[in-house]
Amino acid sequence: MRKSFHLPLLSALPALLVACGGDDDDLSRYNRVEYASYQQCMVANQAYIEQGLENPCAEEDDDLDLYKKKKYYGPFLYYTGSGTRFVGYTSSGGISPRGLTYDSKKGTYGSFKAPVSRGGLTSSARGGTSGMLSGGG
Repeated sequence: MRKSFHLPLLSALPALLVACGGDDDDLSRYNRVEYASYQQCMVANQAYIEQGLENPCAEEDDDLDLYKKKKYYGPFLYYTGSGTRFVGYTSSGGISPRGLTYDSKKGTYGSFKAPVSRGGLTSSARGGTSGMLSGGG
C-alpha cells in the first residue's frame, strides 16, 4: 500500500516569511552602486565611513565574465521617505548585521539592525546600479 503526504504548509513558508517582515526589512528593496575599483568605492563612501558605516565596499567575482573580472560594490542603499539606509559588509564579505541611517529632514545619522536576507538574496546578489554616489549629507 502506497501512502502520499501533502505538505501545503511548507510550500507556503517562503511567502509567510516575506509577509512577516516590514517594507524596509527586506534586502530585495535595496540597491547597490557598482564602482570601477575598490579604492573608488572607498573614496565615494568616505562620509559614511566617518559616520560609522564599517566595510562599505565589497569585491566580488563577475560570474558572467569569461575572464572572472572583479566587480566592486558600495553598500546596500534603501531610500525611505525621510532619508537613506545603508548596509555594509562583514570582513568576510557577508552582509553586515548593523546599518547606518541618514535622516534628510533632520540631517542626522543613526544606526539600525540591518535587514534579514530574504527571497534568495545574498551578499553576492547582483541587484545594483552603475555610477557614482556622492558622499555626505
